[in-house]
Amino acid sequence: MSLYSKIGILTLAITLGWSCTDLTTALKAQGLGNSPYSSIGMGEFYGESYSDNTGMGQSGVSTGSGFQINNLNPALWVRNRFTTLDIGLIGQYKEIVAGNKNQRNAGGNLAYVSLSFPVSPRWAIGVSLKPYSFIDYQNLSTRLVPETSIPAQYYTTGKGGINKASITNSVQLGRYVSIGLESSYFFGNVRKATDVSVPFSNSGGDYIVSLSDKTTYSDISFRAGAAARIPIRKDNKLNLNLGGAYSFSTTINSTHVRSFELTQGSFNVIDPDTLENNLSGGLTTPSQFQVGASLEWPFKLIVSADYSRQAWSQFRSFSGANDNLKDVGRIHVGMEYLPRFTSLNYFNLVRYRVGFSHGKTPYTINKNDVNDTNVSLGFTFPMGRGYQNFLSVALVGGQRGTAGAGMIRERYGRAVLGITLLERWFTKQKID
Repeated sequence: MSLYSKIGILTLAITLGWSCTDLTTALKAQGLGNSPYSSIGMGEFYGESYSDNTGMGQSGVSTGSGFQINNLNPALWVRNRFTTLDIGLIGQYKEIVAGNKNQRNAGGNLAYVSLSFPVSPRWAIGVSLKPYSFIDYQNLSTRLVPETSIPAQYYTTGKGGINKASITNSVQLGRYVSIGLESSYFFGNVRKATDVSVPFSNSGGDYIVSLSDKTTYSDISFRAGAAARIPIRKDNKLNLNLGGAYSFSTTINSTHVRSFELTQGSFNVIDPDTLENNLSGGLTTPSQFQVGASLEWPFKLIVSADYSRQAWSQFRSFSGANDNLKDVGRIHVGMEYLPRFTSLNYFNLVRYRVGFSHGKTPYTINKNDVNDTNVSLGFTFPMGRGYQNFLSVALVGGQRGTAGAGMIRERYGRAVLGITLLERWFTKQKID
């Protein structure tokens, strides 16, 4: 690869890195579509999997192909022997049913930008930037003003989220074991508002009471991982892979601003007031562990199974509330198949994936658990000169919750598009 091409890739990565904050902020206004569940806790999570692992039911904490970055486990970044740039986009379509109400919506966002490069055969460093969670909801209800017979309309909204910028160090220990540490910086803000419209027929219009909250987040966190590749058959024909990752619970520093406004028509009844200004506090995130195992026939077939668990009982909002969230577990299974690595037929070089994931969410509605189940398909298409770059597509379809009394059911279709660019850097040139 020429020096100019290397500079071009670095420039692209740096430009994307600097612009991702503005890009995610702009797209986050739309988010991934209206989600009533995002009003609880920290909102919706994007997850750590990139496009290839998403197509395998978000499994793969124990194995890395070396062709794409496996972000489920920091210990697997060292498997990438090439300088690797991964960029991903995510889109989602959702149908929401609550009682006799039905809504369809869609949204999209940047999924991730990552750059990994090997410092030595046993050490790799990576940087990444991705959205971590999002809040995107809007609800309208009508009920009586307390201690009166006057009906009022309550309109609640929430927008925003938390982003994560990370540096990953991954090291190979001996022949079979690798370890890794991801150091991350959380940043972002969330805006929530409640507008109450109270009708007064003998006046110049309805009274509108508005209460707005803005919370800004910034702090660091850590995620560690380990992986082992154990040969079962000689000549690297079959491997048993074991892996695990642990995300540490952390309290993210937060500042909070709350304002109040009372208007009638387009005029202020009283001057707007700031009730809380830059009040300091914290948001405690849940710890999470992931463990997994897989059987790998190199350059042919991978079958993986993972289990993950999040300790949502540790969660505390800015106000110190837990929102009645509970610890939950989830299973992930997936398979990747490569027909023939040495074939001249293009479709024999395409990697095909299928996956399944099921688990409980931390939410409880009317004493009923809210489950989430999905299936996935994935494809990785080689492209470019020598087929050393890749275009990956993951398609996910699932359902969360049920349509029972007082419940909310979400049926969703999700797509993740990933682009992977590979090159050899830091290689000494030889002259024949």
